[in-house]
Amino acid sequence: MKVTTIIFLFAVSLTSCSLLNRNPCRTYISDETTFRAFSEATSTNAQFAEDKALLLAKKEIAEKLDDYILDKYNHKTFLEDPDFEGKITTARKTILTNISVVCSKTIVRKGMYKSYIAIEIPKPEIDRIVKEKLKEEVR
Repeated sequence: MKVTTIIFLFAVSLTSCSLLNRNPCRTYISDETTFRAFSEATSTNAQFAEDKALLLAKKEIAEKLDDYILDKYNHKTFLEDPDFEGKITTARKTILTNISVVCSKTIVRKGMYKSYIAIEIPKPEIDRIVKEKLKEEVR
């Protein structure tokens, strides 16, 4: 009986530790209509932890965004097209400034701030921005 109780208490303590360290924003994942990314960061400064988590999430979503744009809009030519590349770069920057934060939580434990974040951008919004930028005249 004692062994069973000890094993049960040990299992409960392991479960509770893993529950404390889980990212509450991890349920936000990409689907066919929206790109999503989540991240977490730790710092002794709350604002730095939040900024770092946002930066990491943006880095993750930027990689997905690049793959999507290049797959959908990149025209295959033998010559480089600096105008096209410039417009695509401008579109990427615009898209990354229009990202929505869908989950954000910061907790404090032992003087350290742990920030969790999830961000998203709808694919139709990406398409709209890219098409708009590709239509602009080169200045």
